Amino acid sequence: MMIKKIVPAFFIILTLIVAFILKSLFVASVSANHVGVEFNRIDGRVETVPLTSGWHLMGIGTSVVEFPTFTQTYTWTKSLHEGAPIDESMNFQVASGVVINADLSISYSIDSTKAPVLYQKYKRGYEEITSQIIRNEIRNSLNIYGSDYDAEGLLSGGKIKLAEQVRKKINGDLGTYGILVEQFGFVNELRLPANIQQAIDAKIQATQEALKSEAMLRKNKADAANAVAIAQGQADAKIAAAQGDAKALAVLGESIKQYGAEAAKVKNQTLWIEKWDGKLPTTTAGNNAALIMGLNGMSDAK
Repeated sequence: MMIKKIVPAFFIILTLIVAFILKSLFVASVSANHVGVEFNRIDGRVETVPLTSGWHLMGIGTSVVEFPTFTQTYTWTKSLHEGAPIDESMNFQVASGVVINADLSISYSIDSTKAPVLYQKYKRGYEEITSQIIRNEIRNSLNIYGSDYDAEGLLSGGKIKLAEQVRKKINGDLGTYGILVEQFGFVNELRLPANIQQAIDAKIQATQEALKSEAMLRKNKADAANAVAIAQGQADAKIAAAQGDAKALAVLGESIKQYGAEAAKVKNQTLWIEKWDGKLPTTTAGNNAALIMGLNGMSDAK
């Protein structure tokens, strides 16, 4: 009875062990948003057709290496609190042999159809490809293009152009294997040797002070020009007022000349009328003769 009970239990355990071994040897899973690459550990053969996410039956000695199909972002910095807890910043040379230390960031994706080609080339997973292959490509590209810039030029905006040059070179070198760099750039400020940084800071300060002095000079000139303009305006206003007064006096004088004579004539006529006795003159001078009679004559006649 005891043996009959042990035998079934033994077969159950054996079946589970065999199933586990078969699953480990012949069944593999590919995670969601990943693509799998079949690699035969015996002969080193890499299958050219990638595996989609899900379960797959494998041959004996075959392993599956996964590659993410989504965009990945990695940051290498000097800080122990950003990225990995170690100094992962990178040094590169610029013009005159000056060595610059920089924090870097990259975002890239892997073409799922080329994942087998990528693995065939480097025989590494995506983490090693990032930390070794891509990182080395970045360092080499920085040293190649960095010699075209001086330290001051990089600080004043040249690093944007340099980063774009590096990104294009990586895509040119690794794009064949399915790596597409979407973004690459410098994180934080570039770190220069202390003596170079001090010289650049002194030059920047001198430039700022010169600009400040130039701005003050322009302001003083503008203030002086404004004061002259105000004085000129006031003088012009006075001249215009004086000219207006003179014209007004001239007009008044002309009015007095013109209308004064008329006023005198009217006054004389008024006096003549006041002294007339209402009688018409008795002397006839003829149709064509002009009768001239002064007020004094009339007075004498009376």
